[in-house]
Amino acid sequence: METTTLTGENRNSVGTRASRALRERGKLPAVIYGHGETPESVALILHDVVVALSHGARTLEVDVNGKSGQYLIKEVQYDYMNHTPIHLDLTRVDLHERVKVRVGIELRGVPKGVSEGGTLDLHMADLEVECLVSQIPETLHPLVVDLGVGDSLLVKDLELPDGVTASSDGDERVATVRAVMEMEEEAEASEEVEGDSAEPERIGRVRKDDDAKEDGK
Repeated sequence: METTTLTGENRNSVGTRASRALRERGKLPAVIYGHGETPESVALILHDVVVALSHGARTLEVDVNGKSGQYLIKEVQYDYMNHTPIHLDLTRVDLHERVKVRVGIELRGVPKGVSEGGTLDLHMADLEVECLVSQIPETLHPLVVDLGVGDSLLVKDLELPDGVTASSDGDERVATVRAVMEMEEEAEASEEVEGDSAEPERIGRVRKDDDAKEDGK
């Protein structure tokens, strides 16, 4: 796994207004924490972070005032358009320690069950795995061409890289090829439940004590 090196600077001012001012200058506010040390507030160049994330970076080497450290990308907060990063959480790590991270799942191939009239449902968009920091996989690409109607791809079926283990139950479903008829029956059952649970229409005048009960009085 390749590590991206970025240059950062200390942040003396924190809070919404200070963070907004940083972003207007093309900087990204970030917090470094972990290993029992005091959290550090830093600012990184937004463009450099965006480039690193677009290349699938899971760790960053950040140099602040000549002091360099290795950090795991713990969380990225995006703007309301879910497009531009607005805050970054980094955690201190040792390249020889095992960590738990979530890895994306991208299915490969078209299941044979689809040509048989089924449809492919993805139940799990990502998977939590445990591994060394230096062994974090970018994305899992399981092949699903052999799945027929009614077949499922389970966590235990995934081929994980050496040294990488799944945290989820092995029998948990990742994807399933379902019959269209089954989906239609579930949709009809859902509509019936919604219809039964709907509050009956009240016709006529409502007594004042009923109004009070509805208002929670």
